[in-house]
Formats: sequence, structure tokens, C-alpha cells
Amino acid sequence: MLNRVSFFGYVAAVALGLATCFVFACETRQVIADNMPFDFHRVRKSPAGQRVNEVYEGESDFVFDQPIRVQDMDHYGPHWSQDAHLLWHGQVGETLTCEFRIPYAGRYQVKLVMTKASDYGICAAQINGGPIHRIDLYSTQVTTASPIDFGEYTFSAGYQRLTIKMMGGNVQAKQFRDQGYLVGIDYLRCISRERVAPSIDFAEQKNSRPTRVPTTFDNVQSILQTSCVQCHEDAEGESNLNLQDLASKADFLASPKLLSRILRVVSQHEMPPPEEPPLTATQRQQLVDTFHVWLEECLRNDRRLAPVVIRRLNRYEYNNAVRDLFKLRGDIYPLPEKVVRGFTPYFNPSSDRFPEAIQLGNRTLGKNQIEKQILTGVVPYAIDLQSEHGFNNRSRDLSLSPLLMESFLQLGKSIVHSPEFDDYSALTRSVFQPPAEATRSEYEELARERLGPILQRAFRRPIDDETLDRYVRFFAADMSTHSSFQRSMKNTMAAILSSPRFLYLTHRDSRDLSAFRLDDFSLAARLSFFIWSSIPDAQLLELASQRVLHRPDVLRVQIQRMLKDPRSRALAENFARQWLRLDQLITAVPDFDRYTVYYSRIGCEQWKLGLHMMVEPLLLFESIMVEDRSIMLFVDSSYAYRSDTLHAWYTDPSALEGRPNRNRFPTNELLFRRRRLPSRREGGVMTTAAVMTMTSSPLRTSPIRRGAWVATTIFNQPPPPPPDTIPAIEADDQAIESLGLTLRQRLEQHQSDRSCATCHQKIDPLGFAFENFDAIGRWRQTYRSGLSIDSAGTLFGQANFADVESFKDAILKNPEWFMRGFIEHLLSYALGRELEIEDRTTVDQILANSLQRRGQFSSVVVGVATSYPFLHRAQSAEKE
Repeated sequence: MLNRVSFFGYVAAVALGLATCFVFACETRQVIADNMPFDFHRVRKSPAGQRVNEVYEGESDFVFDQPIRVQDMDHYGPHWSQDAHLLWHGQVGETLTCEFRIPYAGRYQVKLVMTKASDYGICAAQINGGPIHRIDLYSTQVTTASPIDFGEYTFSAGYQRLTIKMMGGNVQAKQFRDQGYLVGIDYLRCISRERVAPSIDFAEQKNSRPTRVPTTFDNVQSILQTSCVQCHEDAEGESNLNLQDLASKADFLASPKLLSRILRVVSQHEMPPPEEPPLTATQRQQLVDTFHVWLEECLRNDRRLAPVVIRRLNRYEYNNAVRDLFKLRGDIYPLPEKVVRGFTPYFNPSSDRFPEAIQLGNRTLGKNQIEKQILTGVVPYAIDLQSEHGFNNRSRDLSLSPLLMESFLQLGKSIVHSPEFDDYSALTRSVFQPPAEATRSEYEELARERLGPILQRAFRRPIDDETLDRYVRFFAADMSTHSSFQRSMKNTMAAILSSPRFLYLTHRDSRDLSAFRLDDFSLAARLSFFIWSSIPDAQLLELASQRVLHRPDVLRVQIQRMLKDPRSRALAENFARQWLRLDQLITAVPDFDRYTVYYSRIGCEQWKLGLHMMVEPLLLFESIMVEDRSIMLFVDSSYAYRSDTLHAWYTDPSALEGRPNRNRFPTNELLFRRRRLPSRREGGVMTTAAVMTMTSSPLRTSPIRRGAWVATTIFNQPPPPPPDTIPAIEADDQAIESLGLTLRQRLEQHQSDRSCATCHQKIDPLGFAFENFDAIGRWRQTYRSGLSIDSAGTLFGQANFADVESFKDAILKNPEWFMRGFIEHLLSYALGRELEIEDRTTVDQILANSLQRRGQFSSVVVGVATSYPFLHRAQSAEKE
């Protein structure tokens, strides 16, 4: 930001800060045919040229037209896929309709596996109105039936229909509860008979970049003298910028940050201000092209990087690292930041398909949502606070004081000596327990053999003999006290967990190749903590030991492998939650009297519907990630994952009004289903009830908060904090409407104060685009007083919109606006630092490649993990 020595400097900073998106968009804009938004739903992971084997689990991958239930089947034997099936109780003559989603058009061999038992009936099944298959599910034993072959079907991409009609029962069958019979669906298998074509041919997409033709410096000076200097001739003036000091091209090149800011405000039509004579279209384009070329010239050969100071692991990373080091079944302590708790494993990125239904709980806002495989007696680990406009992995916030170091030693001891540790760790027998035939004299050498691999994984690099000897001596000294191999090994492990080499993330450069390229072990650690928020696995360390991990072909293969690993869910649990600022929903408290419907009394406590809302954007993130869809679906998706309660919240705002406060909605086990959205005002993350609620005030909406959230989260252009002298407006919209004013009109009065106007001109249009959503995320046509809602505005000074749908359209027509912001967020998260002007070239490159792939999720991750700042360290960074 410009140095703010006065409030007007603050106003200028706002004008400059929010302008980034448009100019950066112009630099890499991709021309879309007929100026219409591309259908980003076409983008997804496609096994082009391969045959696919799609398995649809009855309990999670079907959409139903009536209530059904999931039944665990593990106690009946190992015959059922995923140890569960779908269970339907049907009366004779009734029909169950199930839909399943085929991702790739083609011809498929279809087989159905069902359950048989003594109270199961005879049913008639058919797919898409095809041949009817009569199936007798009676058996004296509870078991699975042989696969039922439906033959071959030609499917288009999208939903297909399986119907099951209850015909009656076998003469030996008994009715269930003396009425009707049961049907159990284990899974449906669809095997493609032909090779799958790509969902979109990216090879046909051309990255169109505008040709920049710079003008002469004399012409630049002439334009600035005519239109700008009268307001920018004194560094002590309102803008804190004196253009008279920039007397040559070299003066501009000497300050790339200033040059970038000038380029932004000119590109976005922020300067000259409306009350001054405007630039002609030709003049503005000349300035934009020239400043762009000059800035590229500044940065082209400048590979300086902002230093990343070594930092300790945060609480989430520490948990994952310990879990993976000791191969534990679950977490070591409760982690409310892991919002979604699935009651059955559902996150399987190697399947390339996200489930249709998920039984889950909300750890953060839910009731009794602690994982079963949790260690007891573990010393608490305080939560790490999120940096302003950033993430909780910033080095300045993750130091290690002597007191904290002592607490880490106690934490390590409490983990390895937890009562459940031996049962939950897969290393208990191979690492912590000695062979029965081993003698005490052999214990020290046995400890040496076992400690070596553990130390290498814990410290993320090869271990020298001196380090190994130090821990072996520690083990031997402890053995002399306790005379227990297992106890001494655990105490040694506790010492490892409290070592700075485990607790700190450090970066070493390669000594034999590029001067400041990370060595392969540092790269393995940076990669694993980026995608998994955990330590590298054996394969990464092996490639690092061979010094080949940094090779582009090897690195790309590893990134894709890591994204297919379930541990990649850390991107949704850690990055997505923080990127979307969802923690703000925890403290959101809509007024109880006005918004009673938001609360449900469970026992003696009031619970918030936020526990449903918070899950929706996270499941959308996970689905986009698993199916490798376009990140533009974060702006506008045609589907969402919602519980029945949450879906009614959007489609029928009065659905919960008639229910009593007690047990108004469920709070424990929630069934979230994939829903096809009826309106484009829904979909994406911006219009979720979670975002609308957490950016509102207790008694009304807050366009300022919503606008700031959009600027920060969607476009990565956070406005600076407001001055302390900002006058407040009414906290209750009822008081505003009683004056015959809408909230927008009241804010316009507020803007009559010059100290407020410039800032509101930036933020308010972004917030009022969502004004049709009330303070708890429900759609409304008018205010409660009957006054009309005006949600129109202009985006980045050039894209007019009338409502939230046209607001989304403006972004879809200019996808680089959102993509750039998302890339900057992800790169900042991956590096653990704020981005600087020197990172602009990197962001440009990732953006160009991502536009070529239409924003495919993996293309962004690959772009970040193969970028120059990710592979290198700053020259001034600390060495280990």
C-alpha cells in the first residue's frame, strides 16, 4: 500500500488496491467466442483414450425419489462393497426410482449386485425404460446375490434412471414387519465398451494474449501532464504521489511497485476521477500498453524472491505429521478445523468421481463430532490464528519460545504414552516391541536399526551417524532407568517429536546445480506440506535421495499421484476453509428474535443452522477437486451438496417457519446429497447461505462486509481497514426503512461525506449484488417494508450487471478476474508467505496455463508446485 500519512492517502490506497484484477485480466484475457461465457461444466478429469469401470455404491452414489436408509453390513460378513448397502422397504406395487450419474458418454456393460435374505422380495428392475429383469431376492442366509447382467446400454453423459418395482415375495419369504418386502442395493457397475473421448479438447484452445504497442515516453508525459499532474504534483497532497518526480522512463522502472499501481488505476478507469476531464480511449490504451511493457521489462530478468523465514508446524500440520509418522488410525487430538466428519470413507480422489450422498457431521459447529480413533490424555495444542487476509502458516506467527518448546516435549510424551497408542499405531509391533527372542544386550542395536528410518521420515532428509548416535544414546540412557524396550522407544520418539528438525520447516538450496534451487529433500517437504499438510512419504524421499524429484517430468507425475491420494483432502480441510474465511460463520449470531428460524433447541442449548451451511461450500470444493473440474465452478455451479433442511432453506424460505424451536433441524448425523440447482442465483460459493450469513449483521445485511469479502476472497484485493473516524449507520434495517429509505439509499447518504465516498464506490457494488439474500441467506424479492431491492452495479468500472446472475456472468465472461485471485491465494498458501510484486511474473505464467486448461483444478495445483518461487528459496533466506 502507498504510505498513508493522511486519511486521503487511505482513500487513494483503496482506489489503488481494489484495481488489480482488471488490469491483470487484460494482460492474459482469453477471447471467448461470441463474447459468451464458456460452459465450464464441461471441464473435468477425463481418462481420454481409456475404458472406464464406474462403480456406483447403493449407499452413496444414487439419487432417490423417496426416503431410503443406509444399512451397515459388516456384521453380516465381508461380501458387501464398502461394508454397506441401500435398504428400501417397499409395498407390493410400489416403485423405487434411483438415478446415477454417468460422467462420460458411451456404450456400457451394466451389472447390478443386490442383497438376498429371508424377508427380501421379488422385484422388476429396468434402466432407462429398457428390458425388465425379474429378480428374486429370497435366501435363507443374508448374503449378496450373483451380479445381475443388464446387458449393454448407450448412455449420454448425465443422469440415468434405474427403477425397481416391488412385485411380491417368494412363497418361502416372510414379509418385513408383516407388510411388504425389503430390497437391498449393494452397487451398480458400468464398464465402458469403448474408449472414452475427452470431455473437452484442450488442444483446440488457444491462449490469446493482446499485443502491446508502447508509445514514446514524451507521449506518456504529455498525457500525464494534461490529465493527471494537476492532482499529482505534490507528494504531500491527497494522493501522496508526485508524478513530477517521474521525469524519465528510468524513474518509472526504478519503482516497479509504483508502476504497477499506476497501471492498475489507469486500466480500471479509476484515474482520472469522474470529476476530472477523462482520457480518450486511445490515450488510456497507450498508457496501459506502455506501462505494461515497462513493468514486464522491470521483472523479466529479476528473479529475486521474498524470503521465507523458517517456521514451526501449525496445529493441523503437526497432527497430520505425527499421524503419518506413526501410521495412526486417527487424529491425535480433536481438530474442529477439520469441519466435515464423514461417517463412512467418502473422499476417494483416485475414483475421479465424488459421491452423490454423504452421511456426515460438522466437527466445528456440530454436536459430539469427535472422531472415534482419537488419543486420550494428549496435552492440548492451542489453535493457530489466521493471519489478516492470509493463512495460518505464516512464519511470523509460528515462532517457538522456550516455554512452547517445553510444551512440545510434554505433548510428544502424552502422544506415545496415550492408552490407545499401541492399538492405533501400525508400528507397534515392528518398531516399539522387541522380538521375543531378542536379549537385552541386543536392544541397543535393535533400536539403532529401527530409529534410522523413523528419523529420516520425521526430519525429512537423510540422517548422519552423529544424529543417529545421539538418539541411540538417549534410548540407552532411558533403558538404564526403565528397563523396558517399549517405554524407552516411546520416550525416544517423544524426543524426536520435540526436536526443532521435526517442528520446523526449513529450506536448503542445492549445492550442485542451481545456486538457490531447493535441494530435493526440501522440495519433497514443501510439496507434501502444500498438498497433504504432512510429511513426505517413502516414495517422495526415495526420489529425493536419487536427486531426480526436481526434474519436471518426475515432479509432475508426483503432483498428480499426490492429488489422487486421500491425504490431498488437506487442501479442502485447511486451504479451502481459510480461503473462504468460513471461521467467521462460527461467530455469526443473527438476532434470535428476528431470525428464530436460524436456531434449534437441542436439549438445553440453541444450535445454529450454520452447522449445515458451513459444509456446503467445502463439499463443493472437494467435488471440484476430486473430479478435477474447473475452478470457475466456485463462481457458478449447476449443482450443490445440501442436506434436506438446507435445500428447503433455499427453495422454500418458509419451510422451517412452522416448525417449533425444539428439534427444528437435525444437528448430529446429516445426509448431504448432490442437488441439481433450479436457479443460477444459487451455485458457486459466493451465494451460499454460509457466506451470506457470516457477512451480515445481527439485524440486517451488510453490503460493506459482503463487498469486502468478495474483494478479498474472490478477487484477492482486500480493502484496507477503515479509519476509526468512520461514522456508523443504523444497525437495524427496520429503523432505516421506517424513514422510507432502502439500505442502499442510506449508504448513499453516508457517502455524501467525502471521507466515505471513495471507499464505498469500490466495495458497495460488490456487496449490493447479493442484496436479494437476507441476513441468513434466504432469497427475497423486496425488503420487509415492501421497498424494492436494487442489486445493480458495475464491476471493475466496465462490466454492468443488474442482479446476482448477471454479476456471475460478468466474471464468467472474464474468467481471469477470478482465476488470478484464486491462483494468488493458492500460491501464497503453498509458499507460506504474502506475495510480492516479484511474484507477478509467476502468477502470469500460471494464469496463462490455467486459462488454456479452462481453470482445471489440477492445472492450478501443478502450476503452483512447478513455479519458480516454489522450487527456489530467496537468497537472503536463512540457511539451516
